[in-house]
Amino acid sequence: LVSGLAQYGTNLYIKFRSPQAKKTLRDELSDKRLDSTRKGNPFENLFLSIPTDEDLRRTYFWEARRLGEKERDKFAESKRQIRLEKLWKAKWHGALKLKEKKPEHAISPSSSRKWNWEPLFGLLEGHRFIWWRSEKHFDTGEAPLGQIFFAGHSGLAGLSPLDLMELSNEEIPLVVSIFGRGPRGQQKITLLTHSTDAKDSLEAAVLNVSIKAD
Repeated sequence: LVSGLAQYGTNLYIKFRSPQAKKTLRDELSDKRLDSTRKGNPFENLFLSIPTDEDLRRTYFWEARRLGEKERDKFAESKRQIRLEKLWKAKWHGALKLKEKKPEHAISPSSSRKWNWEPLFGLLEGHRFIWWRSEKHFDTGEAPLGQIFFAGHSGLAGLSPLDLMELSNEEIPLVVSIFGRGPRGQQKITLLTHSTDAKDSLEAAVLNVSIKAD
């Protein structure tokens, strides 16, 4: 009985209340339905959020590819290390940058430098310093870009006044200059190491090799 009276009272209120109130109620109900439509069914949303086989395939494809590249890099590094130790018997090896003169067409009037630091991979083998453009070029057995033999007057070279003018304060402590016999006679190259430790170890190795070559 009480439930029936409540329902009757509600219907009576809706029937006789003002048009504005009716409009407000209709708007509220419409907004609720629209909001419910936008949010969707929670169970439907749950199932839609579950990744499909295609989603999983794409995710694991890129993850597997990333791990594969990492493993290949580790294998290449391990293989390189074995070659350097067993085949080349390298006394020093590492990534460096070589001071190279820019081609004439690449020199800009606004640039104060007429040279660039170009990356290389170098090693000390016997009485010579040999370098390639990169570790990959060394790994694939490509011909080296250059080499210097330590024989007679050779070894470490100091920085010239011109070098000191051209180099920045950050570069000077990391630079190593070596000289010896190149393909076309006496040759000097200027190298940039990535740390003071790398510079010290390279200088010590060159000094040791050049002393034995005298």
